[in-house]
Amino acid sequence: MSDESFALAVERTLETVLSQLEDCAPEVEADLVDSVLTLELPDASKIILNRQEAVEQLWLACSDGPARFQRTEHGWQDTQSGKGLAEVLSTLIGRRLGRTLEIRL
Repeated sequence: MSDESFALAVERTLETVLSQLEDCAPEVEADLVDSVLTLELPDASKIILNRQEAVEQLWLACSDGPARFQRTEHGWQDTQSGKGLAEVLSTLIGRRLGRTLEIRL
């Protein structure tokens, strides 16, 4: 994958997450700047997603621990657990909001 296609894939993914959260979880404050998506949740926790170009991964940081996502033919997959980015975000954010949340990528 070229650097340009990786950067474009990351930007599209982060914009999709941002758009979906604006629609289904307006209580989450989200800010996307320079391919870094920062989510501030009502419980005062943060989830940060950013691109790591050198390894062509999306990295997630939160109080539950870090995760690294590699782009595959099945979407962004956690390099450790194999779970998809949408599933991981839905679980993390839903748990903090105290309700079911479904993010689709």
